[in-house]
This record gives sequence, C-alpha cells and structure tokens, in this order.
Amino acid sequence: MATDVQALFVELQTQLQRENYQKAIDTCNKIRAKAPNDTDAIRVKAQCLLRTGKFDKALEIAQNVKGLELERAYCHYKLKQVEKALEVLSDMAEPKSKSALHLEAQAHYRLNNFNAAIRIYEALLSNAHASDDTVELKTNLIAAYVAAGRGAELQARGLETEDSYEIAFNKSLVALQAGDVVAAGDQLRHADQLCRDSLKAEGYSSAEIEQEAAVIRVQEAYVAQITGGEDRALETFRQVAKSSADTGLVAVAQNNIATIQRSKDLFDSLKRLRSVTNDTLREKCSSAQHQVILANTALVLALMHKYDEARDAVDALAQLFPDSAYLPPLQLHLALAEEDPSALPSLVETLKGSKTSSGLLALAHLHCRLGHPGKAADALRLIPEIQHTPGTVATLVALYDAALDAKSSAAIVDAAVNHSSSAVLLEGDGIAKLRQGQYAEAAAAFARLLDLSDVEPERRVRCLAYCVVALSYVDPSGASTRAATLPAIQSSNLSVEDLVRRAPRPRAPAVVTALAPKEYEIQLDDSPDEFE
Repeated sequence: MATDVQALFVELQTQLQRENYQKAIDTCNKIRAKAPNDTDAIRVKAQCLLRTGKFDKALEIAQNVKGLELERAYCHYKLKQVEKALEVLSDMAEPKSKSALHLEAQAHYRLNNFNAAIRIYEALLSNAHASDDTVELKTNLIAAYVAAGRGAELQARGLETEDSYEIAFNKSLVALQAGDVVAAGDQLRHADQLCRDSLKAEGYSSAEIEQEAAVIRVQEAYVAQITGGEDRALETFRQVAKSSADTGLVAVAQNNIATIQRSKDLFDSLKRLRSVTNDTLREKCSSAQHQVILANTALVLALMHKYDEARDAVDALAQLFPDSAYLPPLQLHLALAEEDPSALPSLVETLKGSKTSSGLLALAHLHCRLGHPGKAADALRLIPEIQHTPGTVATLVALYDAALDAKSSAAIVDAAVNHSSSAVLLEGDGIAKLRQGQYAEAAAAFARLLDLSDVEPERRVRCLAYCVVALSYVDPSGASTRAATLPAIQSSNLSVEDLVRRAPRPRAPAVVTALAPKEYEIQLDDSPDEFE
C-alpha cells in the first residue's frame, strides 16, 4: 500500500506542476482512501479547492484540521465572512507568516479599518528584502493611505513606481489628495503608458488592453471634470457607461454623469443611478463609492420633489452607513421641504449626538432656523478643524452677539488670538473690545498687531487710529505718542453742516438668520486599486 500511495504522490506532483487542480483533488481523494489521516493529502486538497474557487468545501476541511488556520481564514475572507477571518488570524501564533499578515491587512481594508491595514503594510514593507517583489505590497499600501484620507502623507515619500501601472495609478490619487492636480494628471498618463506597454508585451489583444485601461480613462475624465473640462469628461463617462467595462467602473461613470448634469436632466440622472444594481454596489464599489451613489440618488429624487422616495433612499443610506457624512445634509434638505412644523425640532433631536462635521453644521443650521443662535454657535464650536479661522471666529461672534452672550463672544476672540497672530483676528479682537469699553485690552490688541511685520499699509494706519482712540481712555500720554506717528490728513473745505448732512443714517439692527441650503453634488473619483 505504501508503494501505491507513493506513486499517487508522484502523480499528484505532476498535476500540481501542470496546474490541473481538479485532477489533483481526485488524486488526493485516492490517497486518502488508502491513508485517511495523511496530512499532506488533506492540506493539498484544501489548497486545490481554494484554487478552484470551492471555498465552502475547502472550509469544511480547514475547520477540522490543525495547521490549516491560514486556509480557514482565507476561506472566510473569500466567503465574505471577513470578521471571522480576522478572528482566526488574531488567534494564530506569533510571528505570523507574510501570507497571514497580507490577508490580515486585506481583511482590515475590507472592513474599512484603513489605519490598521496601513500599520501592517508598513511593517511588511520595512521588513522586505531588497530582492523581494514589493509591487503588490506598495500598491496596497498606497490604496490604504488613500482610502484613509491620508494620501497626502505619501506625496513627499517618493515610493518607486517600479514600472507598475497599478502603483502609478494609485500615486495619482495620492497627488489628488495632496491637492496637486497637475501631478495627478502626469501620474495617470504614466500609468496609461505603462499599462499599454506591459500588457502588449504580455500578448494581450487591443480590446483587452482597452478594457484594462478603462479605469485610467475614467480617472483622467474625473481630473478633467474637477478642472473645468466637463464636456471632455462627460464624453468619456458616456463611452464607459455604454461599454462592457467592469460594472463597478460603469457605476462610477454613471454617477459622475449625474453630477455633471446637475439639475439639467434629472430623469436621465435618476435612470443612470438606478441602473447600478445592489450587487454592483456591494461587490464592486468601495464603501465611499457606495455611499456617494446612494446619496446622489436621494438628492436627485429630492430635486425632483419625489420626497417620499427620497426619504426611502435616505433611510437606505442610514441603514447601511449610519455614520455617513452625507446623511445630515440630505436629512436637512428633506426637513426643510416638509410642511410639518415639527420636522425641524425632530431633526435637532436626531442630530444632537452627531460627531461628524456635516452633522454639526446641519445642527447649527437648524438652530439658526429655529431662532437659537447661541445653540448654533455651540454646535459650530464642536468642529475642531474649523476653529480659530477668521471666518469661523466672525460667525461665532455674530451668533453669540445675537444671543446677547458677550462673555462667550469675548472668549471666542481671545482663544483665536492666543492661537494665532493673524492681523485679521487681532484687528477684530481690538474692535470688539473697543465696542465693549475694554479700552486697555483693545489697545493691547492693536499694539500687538502693529508689532507685526507683514501688515498691509492700509490696515496698519486704520489700526493705529483705533489704538490711539483706545489709549485715549486709559493712557493719554501713550495716545499722544501714537498719534504723532499717524500720517498727515489733508484739510477739507466742507462745512460742518455738509458733514452732518452726509453722515450715514442709522440702519435697523441686523438679524442673524440662516441661509437657505444650497444644492450640492457629490463627485466620485475612482477608488484605489487593491490587488490581491
């Protein structure tokens, strides 16, 4: 019997070399009929089942055999049981193999845990030998950075393209996130050339090459779209939408056609967005693309005044992506369209615990509409990325002034000035304190501004005059010293009566109110490639 089993293993080796995996499975069965507990035959059969895409059958074997943890995790991953795959991988002994780490990173990527994927890919790249092929690793590393919104971090790193069109393509997305549209276009042209040259050298037909290069064409069209070349972009998107390209790529093209059309042809836009099937959204689109297409569908329905259908679309988005940044503005748009007076207060309750910028902005808008400027300001103060900018400071001060909350208004200005020595902020701080009768503090703010070296001449003269006024209340001697540096003023022949007659009449006090929500479009660039 041992001789028979040995002969079968020789036969099995030949079949594996010829990549005849189905026959190899049959041979493994023959070996196991003679030696049921042969671990090599069991392991090879499981791997052959993986090669033939029979993941459920491979999983049945891997679950019952010690030492096949990686195969078991891979089966779960391919069967879209990604959390289970991570559970198996996390229980594997350290140090894990490169294959296990690659799979773990891909599982994190699939679950949108992009920073976790980045950590693993960075570790693999740092431990790679000079002779290792790192094309796939770099492709996936860049994809993870882009998906995490951290692509700009790679801009100055200079990762080699290694004649890979996949890397060149993903580097174009890095350039886009860094705001370098010119570099993005250069990388896409490089990717297109590498794609055509490499596939031609491998014997691909012209049609196959065009099919593979379609993703680059769509991304080039997107770059044209955001740089004013909408007609050229629209032509490319329509060509791809009518082609037999990958359904995920067609979905991107259909979405971007809708964004370019805006409100011109809403029926056509709705038809295009609805042509993207749920299977395509789940299987072919990234999470970001899935959200955008659902959000744009809801937006188009709202613009068509199909509010019931729009609400259904928003509910579908909320069910799949409860933390989506697109939800609050859509919910706000629909609430403002409601005739029910309870719609706005109800949405306030929904958005109260929001942590996203879009949610907090929508909440601030609602509070303004409901006549609560102080609460609107409180919501805006929870958005860290916009704090201390001149526009935000001015808005917060106006809101707190409307709420008669001078203390909070002053605190906002003080915090902004302590954070930045911007001339705009210092001038605003000084004027605010001057109006509130805080003359010493106002004089200090203007003095600090005048000590800056890069203040425009007109602002410098204006603030010097303000400083003199403030000092006149607390330090007359200092006011005289400052006043001596003011430029001479040409005398006028106007009489006092003429001046009084020309003086501006007092206006009605301004009322803080909210602007009507603007219609918005969401555009898609293509997602970074993640090659397994």
